[in-house]
Amino acid sequence: MLRATSSSARLPRLRQREVMTRESSELAIPVVTVVSPVAGEAARGLLLSAEVKPWMETPIYARASGYLKRWLVDLGARVETGQLLAEIETPELDQELERARHELAQAQAALALAQTIAARSAQLVEPGGVSRGEYDQDQAGVVLKSAAVDAARAGVRRLEELRSFDQVTAPFAGTVTARKIDVGDLIAASSGEELFRLAQTDRLRVRVRVPQTQASASEHGQTAELLVPELPTRVFPATVGRTAGAISADSRTLLVELDVDNAAGEILAGS
Repeated sequence: MLRATSSSARLPRLRQREVMTRESSELAIPVVTVVSPVAGEAARGLLLSAEVKPWMETPIYARASGYLKRWLVDLGARVETGQLLAEIETPELDQELERARHELAQAQAALALAQTIAARSAQLVEPGGVSRGEYDQDQAGVVLKSAAVDAARAGVRRLEELRSFDQVTAPFAGTVTARKIDVGDLIAASSGEELFRLAQTDRLRVRVRVPQTQASASEHGQTAELLVPELPTRVFPATVGRTAGAISADSRTLLVELDVDNAAGEILAGS
């Protein structure tokens, strides 16, 4: 009885040892996974937010005071260099110009009289018909009247130039992005009131701030890609046109300006 009990007690341990030996043999066989190398996707570089600006943008002010007679272009209109945008009626300036022309005519008449008197004095001074003092005074009168004519002529020319500003023209070709006047409005040249805003958008300036850690990689002529949220399937090529050349102390970034062609008008300035 004792022997049978001892044999039955060893039997489970033998079975467990056999299982362990079999599992150890199976685990000892190395398993190798084979893969084929493929080209990975190139890194897309640094993705930064940017601000799209027109190539040129300027407000247009009045140089002459008066009342708006009419405007010829509206919001969104494409204009060329020198194109007429609006006309201003200048009644007060017209009156000043008329008075200045009369004053010029008076000065010219006074000069003609002074020249006649001076010529007569020159003929009579030698025979003793007039004194040397009177002669000198008559000659000085010619110089004085001539200076008065020059001053009056300069005044007329100044007013004529101001009068020419009654026509507001475009300084460059672009798009009218704002019109802030209407017919009959009082226009004061000294008020600094903006009449129009003109922007050139066939080329764009894209301003982006590059972190200081990446600033040294931004060089003139470097290429970049512009991604516009409203056009998710389009990628617009851009080129680094200029940099600030110094790190901003406030943000520790470098201001970089990219040049983008927008001849098709697909990108809106201000985006």
